[in-house]
Formats: sequence, C-alpha cells, structure tokens
Amino acid sequence: MAVVAPSSSVQPEALASGISYLETLGFEVVSGDTIGLEDRFLAGPDLIRGSEVSRLFADPSIRGIFAARGGYGSARILSEVDWAMVEQNPKVLVGFSDTTALQLGALARANLVSYSGFLPNVDVAKGGGIDPDLDRSLIEALLHGRFDAIDGIQAVDAGGRTEGRLVGGCLSLVASLVGTPYLPPFDSSVVFLEDVGEAPYRIDRMLTQLIQAGVFEGTSAVLFGQFVRCDGDDEDGTVDEVIEDFAGRVQCPVYVGLPYGHGATRRLLPVGGYATIENDRLSFERGV
Repeated sequence: MAVVAPSSSVQPEALASGISYLETLGFEVVSGDTIGLEDRFLAGPDLIRGSEVSRLFADPSIRGIFAARGGYGSARILSEVDWAMVEQNPKVLVGFSDTTALQLGALARANLVSYSGFLPNVDVAKGGGIDPDLDRSLIEALLHGRFDAIDGIQAVDAGGRTEGRLVGGCLSLVASLVGTPYLPPFDSSVVFLEDVGEAPYRIDRMLTQLIQAGVFEGTSAVLFGQFVRCDGDDEDGTVDEVIEDFAGRVQCPVYVGLPYGHGATRRLLPVGGYATIENDRLSFERGV
C-alpha cells in the first residue's frame, strides 16, 4: 500500500500512527514522494501530485493507495492524472474530505469504485487509537471486500425502497465539480453528502447550485450525513431546516442519519458501489 498527499501538505511524523495501524492490518506501507512536500497550501506542484497518482496505479507492486490527508487541492490534479492508466489498473483508493474530488473524478473517468471515510493522518490518534466503527468498516472493506449494513437511516419525507449506485462525499467538493468532466452522472444513484464549517445559507447555496445544474434529475435518493460546525446565527436557521426545505425542491426521497462526515465517528462508504435503502437500513452489494 502507498500513502500519498494529493491535497494539502503532510509531514512524515504526522503519519507515523496511521502507517503503524495499516501495518497491523498486514499491509506493507510505502510513503509517496509527495509526503513532506510543501507548496503554499499544497503538497507540491499539481503535476507532481497528479503524476504520482498515475505512477502508483501503474505500479504492479502497489495494491492500494491511501490519501494521507484532506485540506485542499485534489481537484487541481484531475487534469494531470492518466485516467486510461487508472482504468487499466484498477486498485483500492481510500480517502475522505478533499479526496472527494479525486474519487469522483476516478469514478467519472475510469469507472473506479473507491472507499471514502478514512485518512491515516487524522483518524488514527497518536498511540494507534481509531474509532471502533471506522476500524471495523475499514477492516471489512480492505480485508474482506464487504460493507456492513447501516441502520438508523431516517426519511425526511416519504421513504420506501430505493436503490442505485452510491455517489457523493463532501458537498462543497461535489458542487465545485459541476460543469467539469469529473462529476459522474447522478441519475439512478443514491447521493450522499456531508460538510464541515459551512453556514446553513452556504449549504443551501451549494444545494441550489446542484439543483439548478440538473444534478438531481433522475436521482434515486439523497442521503445526508453529518454537518459539523455548520451552525449559523438566528437569521440563518439550521442545517436541518435547509435539508427539510431541500426535500421539497427535489423529486426523489431524502434521508438523514448517515454516520459519515467530519464528526467523531463515521463509516467507510464505497463510492460507486451499489446501495439499497429499505426500512431505515442502508445496505451494500457485496464485492463492490
């Protein structure tokens, strides 16, 4: 397995616990050339970061690639990645937060199913601790190729049974890809969204952009996760009110309660995998 920095800079010492954790799972871990690089808010120039992703997908000795951290910048390398190489050499790609852009790009351009919800520099505390739910879902996905069902999903309006390819991630990154060739179509898909540090009116603005761009036309369902530090003032209202209003503006079912986001605990999700929502349960097709 390789750990790389497709977004913001990260120093080797910040990865020590995360790499040790991956090694306890039985993986031999190598650090990419971008670890330790700094270029303003990025882990080195775009060409270097994008070329490293292409090179590691082409390398037969590398079974999977982990994004070391989020921050900002993975959208900038989408035009630098050799997507034909990625499609010809599919392998595990794991990330979260800013990695949303890279993972949606990989789905749109290379039909690659990837795993969203884990970053080794933040999700493994010093000393090797990791949230038990994330630990279990990561092990199940990486070692057994399966994702356990998630209970407690709640319909904002009429629910019922819905299914489709699971796509999404951090809302601000999804919105930023509108109008580019790196946003996969959301028709017949279960779209999952979360974000951090965005006021309710800004969340509404991004959802409005997606609605007006026609992104949700034909979508099977929209599933909201955690919105952390997204409080506003009295005029703003709440994110819950934004979501309730959103449910009245789209034609598909809308759900909340997904344990995914920038909170203390989350589950790993397969971006591009097949998902079903029924009776307040989100389940996944084995082998995604």
